[in-house]
Amino acid sequence: MVLPKTTAEQRAPFYDDVDSLISVGFLSHLVEVNGVSLQVRSLSPGDLFLLRNRVGRGGDPQWQAWTIASSIWMIDGYLLLGDPQAAAFIYHKISKLPTAVRDTLFSIVMGLHHRQSRALSAVEAYCFEAVSRFKWRAYRNGPVNSHAGVPGSDSLGLNHVQQMWAAFNEVEDRRNEEESLWEGFKLVASAQAPKGVKKIDEADRRRRSSEEARRQDILDKFYYSQVGILDPRGKAHEGQHQFVSRAKTVEELEEEMYNWVTGKEDWHDKVVREYKEALIARYEQEKAEAAARAEALRKAHEEESGEPAPLIGYSPEQLAEILRERDGGLQGVARVFDDDRRDSVYRKYLVRAPDAGRLRPTADGKLVVEGEMPQEELKVPEMEY
Repeated sequence: MVLPKTTAEQRAPFYDDVDSLISVGFLSHLVEVNGVSLQVRSLSPGDLFLLRNRVGRGGDPQWQAWTIASSIWMIDGYLLLGDPQAAAFIYHKISKLPTAVRDTLFSIVMGLHHRQSRALSAVEAYCFEAVSRFKWRAYRNGPVNSHAGVPGSDSLGLNHVQQMWAAFNEVEDRRNEEESLWEGFKLVASAQAPKGVKKIDEADRRRRSSEEARRQDILDKFYYSQVGILDPRGKAHEGQHQFVSRAKTVEELEEEMYNWVTGKEDWHDKVVREYKEALIARYEQEKAEAAARAEALRKAHEEESGEPAPLIGYSPEQLAEILRERDGGLQGVARVFDDDRRDSVYRKYLVRAPDAGRLRPTADGKLVVEGEMPQEELKVPEMEY
């Protein structure tokens, strides 16, 4: 079955949760308990770190109450983000609520958890959208989670969606820089080896066209799986056009949440790990292909001119100096960065363990913001039930 190519406008409505997880850092839902309004949010890897320390690997009987307390970020308009004692204070209130109320609150947390899982499946397609790159250019002057505009949200650390999005864009930036330099090398070489450069240029165009087709295929499959024409694996349904998603009963969601809290690798961890591994493999493949193209250019130059190629042999420092001299004060000329930056993306997003935020446990079992003194007990309205 040949399906029409999709457009950015068609796909845009399916990225709402992805955009919220990148821009704000979490998903949120409003619930009211006996006249008290609570804002419940999705949980981050930093929350996982704290929950594991609070309930232990064996699991606390009140782990659901801890999970609910960790997810409440606003009560009657009082902002709790950034207060390290807030969850502990709320926990004692939540644990006293009737079972039916706790179950309802926990079901909301699980619903946000499920939406976050679905958003994680959409990150790869979102990364290929033009709006994603535009947003990255606006964010690149600071940490991804510093642009939310919600006080205290930066203390949560990066969520899984932000990690994957930032990792992709760091690699994409480096790839674009290297492509720009490569085009400059070909321009210089074309003066002495035009035939060889022409062949390499045609191969580069085919490679770029193949990559564009691959990305468009991912975008199309994402859209048609969202509207139910394809299943999540990209296969057509037989005689049905209903939306198909991962099976999620209440029991399955609760088990997934419990595994997440107690430290077992859950679906989020698996997706992020596999995505990072694939991103590293693709980046390494592109580096190998770039080296092969440079070698082909060197051989073409030698065959046509009978002389060694003058291009290969500059150190990054020498190339940077040449470009600085050529710039003459003009803006926008590409720069050659130190080799240490080449793999900085691995250290920043692909190798380093998930950031647990600024919250740290103290020896006496309390939580403080790193570098600050413990705050006074949180003052919030009493919840009546």
